[in-house]
Amino acid sequence: MDLMQENPIEVKKTPKTKIFVIIIIILIIILLIAAIIIWLYAQQLKSQLFKVNIDGIANSRATSEEGLFIIENNKVYTSISNVCAYVGYTYYPGGYKQYSEDKTKCYVNNSKEIVTFSSGSKEIIKYPADNAQSQKFVIDEEVISRGNKLYVSENGLEKAFNLLIDYYPETNTVSISTLPYLTAYYERSISNASLENSDFSDQIKFNNEKALLKSLIVVKDENTGLYGVEIISPLGEVTNVITPRFMQIEYMEGTDDFIVTTQEKKVGIYGSDGLTKVKPDYDTINVIDKNIGLYLVSSNNKQGVINSNGKIIIHQDYDEIGLTPGSYDDPNVTNNYLLYDSCIPVKINNKWGLIDINGQTIVSPQYDEIGCKTVLETGFKNTTGVVIIPDINGIVVKTNQMGEDERTVIEKYGIINASGEQMINTVLDSVYTVTIADVTTYYITAQNQTIDIVNWWYEQVAQGRVSEQNNQTNQTINNQSNTIGQNTINNSNNV
Repeated sequence: MDLMQENPIEVKKTPKTKIFVIIIIILIIILLIAAIIIWLYAQQLKSQLFKVNIDGIANSRATSEEGLFIIENNKVYTSISNVCAYVGYTYYPGGYKQYSEDKTKCYVNNSKEIVTFSSGSKEIIKYPADNAQSQKFVIDEEVISRGNKLYVSENGLEKAFNLLIDYYPETNTVSISTLPYLTAYYERSISNASLENSDFSDQIKFNNEKALLKSLIVVKDENTGLYGVEIISPLGEVTNVITPRFMQIEYMEGTDDFIVTTQEKKVGIYGSDGLTKVKPDYDTINVIDKNIGLYLVSSNNKQGVINSNGKIIIHQDYDEIGLTPGSYDDPNVTNNYLLYDSCIPVKINNKWGLIDINGQTIVSPQYDEIGCKTVLETGFKNTTGVVIIPDINGIVVKTNQMGEDERTVIEKYGIINASGEQMINTVLDSVYTVTIADVTTYYITAQNQTIDIVNWWYEQVAQGRVSEQNNQTNQTINNQSNTIGQNTINNSNNV
């Protein structure tokens, strides 16, 4: 057999076949390019769609909820009422302790603290659940009102709700990290972290958790059982700031300082940089006002006031400084240590006076009480006693006076101003408020007469009986305040 003659038959491709193959290849390339273009476009559209991540997880409900966020010029404003459900808070309309439906105010509560907001204001107030001192915080932008909802900026949201928020314009994504999430994360990642499992009270634990928002973390030396503070770098590395040698450490929000307790149970203040600000020489230290850096200190059952550098403002001569938290229902008193941001109530030998924030005496201790708890029968349920009357810059004071029988003690009230000058002598039977339809009216009573004190006061101003500009009480108003007690004031606004 001739193998050379058994070559395979060669199939010759016609020109039409070659053209068809080329067309198929071109079509495949075109389809691939189109698919790539469509995929890239889809990715671009996807990146432009608004997204919300909460605690590291995409949250479709928050993403689709209308009115939760407003984004303007790459700034994020968050609805206070809407965000509560996502970050563990409860929302209430109206002012705190005012129980109204006022849409210009609101407050939120997470069982550990209450935070208040007011439209057009850059101030928020935090009230700790343990009745410790409330504090004012200034946020970067005013609370705004849109469609009967109040919105806060990113900075306001972080301070009010103790969280971190970031907005990424390139992906149109809002990312929120709540405090419980951050606490759990750092407890897992930092071996000596002492947050959830510390020996401290729940309130101190909560305060120490807030330090995480400033990249600070309270740690415990397992060998000694003592506490210190470390700072967390952006890469997650930790560096010692306060050596673990204290029985207790508590973070102070706003000042970024720490109240430390030594093994000898003495208390001082350390800065977040590890420097000693107040030596541990006291039995207790509490914040009076973080903005002006004042602290209440006590030793041997005597109280005084120092500043953030340890300088004595009020010597430790007093039995009590500041009104007892919860002893009054007056919503105007947001700081029991400070009235009108300048007057510090002090008590010695069972008498109350006022000292200013520079340590100067406003009124020497001469009153039996500051504020009026006694509310006479008015027929109104929404009635409370009064400590301050903001509309006339007044402070209510009380003296105990002997009755005609020389045995009965009668409580009488007067009004002084923030400079200590007497506005109305201590001849009043009661000072109280009545709130109707979100309108609060201040009343005084004397000799069975009831008078709207704010209206009455400005009538005296209009008639030239008192100088509003100089805020002085002259002899004329003293005489007229006495006539209140003598039941001779006519044309008053009776309830």
